[in-house]
Amino acid sequence: MGLGQSKNISINDSNKFGTKLDTKPNTKFDNNKIERRKKFRSWSALSKGDGNLNEIWNFSSGGKRIHYSSLRISKISDYIIDEESKRLQRRHQLFKRIWQNNFSAPVDETLTAGGARVLEIGCGPGMWTIEMARSYQSSTFTGVDIIPLFPQEKKPENAKFLQANVLSGLPFLDDTFDFVYMGLLVTAFTATEWEKVIPEIVRITKQGGWIEFMESDFQYYNEGPTTARLTDSWIIGPLDLYILKTMEANESIDKNIKTEERSCFVGKWAGELDITKGWITVKSPMSKLMRIKSREYDEIIVTFVKEVEQHKTYFKNWRFFGQKIITTSASNITTPSWYQ
Repeated sequence: MGLGQSKNISINDSNKFGTKLDTKPNTKFDNNKIERRKKFRSWSALSKGDGNLNEIWNFSSGGKRIHYSSLRISKISDYIIDEESKRLQRRHQLFKRIWQNNFSAPVDETLTAGGARVLEIGCGPGMWTIEMARSYQSSTFTGVDIIPLFPQEKKPENAKFLQANVLSGLPFLDDTFDFVYMGLLVTAFTATEWEKVIPEIVRITKQGGWIEFMESDFQYYNEGPTTARLTDSWIIGPLDLYILKTMEANESIDKNIKTEERSCFVGKWAGELDITKGWITVKSPMSKLMRIKSREYDEIIVTFVKEVEQHKTYFKNWRFFGQKIITTSASNITTPSWYQ
């Protein structure tokens, strides 16, 4: 079944599908969302109640990713770590299927030529890093994450993993990597933290190197009333606008930032890409956000699953990639060794 189209777009470009869809909006609901977005002033996720999503959405079995949970690592059981690793592997396969590749930045020739250094931030179990290392065996790949879900032994020789937190500063010299990739961490940082993350990524990227972000929009399209209730319970600022503005605000990134978009269907009509089960895994934090009992949330999800089929609901996934400006001659840049 059609997965939509990938393209370079401007912010106002409408979405296109290989399949004809009923895209008539729910005017009343869309207008409400527009007004709420106008009031949005922070990148942190806000709920209707007190506090923000990062505070409420602590990890529990079957809940949010553990990477940026406030729980101590020592308190996370092996079972939960194993389940989280499996979830992240399924998620990687989902977006790999949607995009049909692992990146959009124009770095294929650089990686194929060999000698390139690539970093994945928030690597989880390391599937992206491992796949890339196997595809480009003459280049080297590093994955970092705050929680060590990644393999230490069963991995390609040109891949390695480190436990590190980007907010604390990554253990790499300036101008180290030809390509830095980070995906699906939009809810992991507050607005203030994002102000630290972007400069740190720029710092470790080589002059002339590329930086890429992949994120999913948190707005559904062709929503029914129950779907709207789910997505309306928490707010994320306009994803496409925010990341572009954040990258453009950094003086070291070329302003010619590229954007690609894919439309991702929701429900069984999407075949293997059905993501409705994801709402079941976040039952605990979403129940708190919506201030409802667990049983009521279950009933909402049952209705939601039926509703997305009826309305042909979809969401958008984005890739943003830009190049670090060259300001120093190549002879003055020292390239670190593989283990440095």
